[in-house]
Amino acid sequence: MTRFYNPDAICQPFNPYSHGAEIEPGSRLVYFAGQVGADINGDIPPAFEDQVRGTYQNIEAILQDAGMGLDNLVKLTTFITDRENLPKMRDVRKEMLGDHKPAHTLLIVAGLAYPEFLVEVEGFAAALG
Repeated sequence: MTRFYNPDAICQPFNPYSHGAEIEPGSRLVYFAGQVGADINGDIPPAFEDQVRGTYQNIEAILQDAGMGLDNLVKLTTFITDRENLPKMRDVRKEMLGDHKPAHTLLIVAGLAYPEFLVEVEGFAAALG
């Protein structure tokens, strides 16, 4: 089990995430490389929301291979290429993660590996034994 922290001594998170996370000893960790919204054929949807949704679906598939799910996410780093898409990213993240609030860092970058990539997410998950 992972314990998340949002201490009263610091400003509360500006969005649905946690400031810190503690992983229980003996947990298995799964790190995943930066994921984009590509489908199984490598096609990238043009709409930002569809890319975010596809990104989380790809993360979920990786975690399922390890016997985990999105509720096992501990830390995410999200890269987006346009600040205007921030509200859309938050909406889809909420849709995909519900009330689960892993530690999260968001970066707005000039570009990603390919110009059609609008979002990329990397991170790790943990589960007991």
